[in-house]
Amino acid sequence: MTEKQLEHKILESIKIKRKFPFTFHDLTETFEDKFSKFNPTVNCFDITDYFSAGIGEVSARRQLLADRRIEADWLREYKTKNGNTKIDFSGLYVFINDKTPFYVGISKGVIGRIFQHTRGHNHNTSTLAYSIGLIRYELLTGVKHIGKRKELNFKTEVEPIKQFLLKQKIAFLHIENYEELALFEIFCSMKMNTILNKFETH
Repeated sequence: MTEKQLEHKILESIKIKRKFPFTFHDLTETFEDKFSKFNPTVNCFDITDYFSAGIGEVSARRQLLADRRIEADWLREYKTKNGNTKIDFSGLYVFINDKTPFYVGISKGVIGRIFQHTRGHNHNTSTLAYSIGLIRYELLTGVKHIGKRKELNFKTEVEPIKQFLLKQKIAFLHIENYEELALFEIFCSMKMNTILNKFETH
């Protein structure tokens, strides 16, 4: 295949119109009602009961099911980027302190994502802990951290925040459709004015 033929094939591929199962209006017109029923500040629970040290993902999932924090029909099998098979659910989660939401996140594997936030081993997995670690650093030193992400000492600045997160509450909402999930994250963040959610591009 010549370079010109290859370019033609590439253009054919990227000009295909994507088909969505729902329109933007179909998805967003239900958001107010969905948020009202979700009511995260009421339907939240202690993170430490399910994600503290000594509890693995399988045990956490089993207990979350037993306590009706999640439903069995939410769960499905999927492949991670590393090719591992996991059982988890797609959805949205909200971190809450004393009835005040401070972060909204989404994931195709919510249980695993909460373990990353609270038990991750680096800046890229424990992203929420890193963001709060920046605040901790500024409060302690009086200056903002202006270096690269990896230059913030993970052990001294981020590890303490992982323990802080375990003291908070969390709420879950199952959403399978990825477009709805992305849009609803922004909606919830704006609805609850969560300070740690930032949607600017790099």
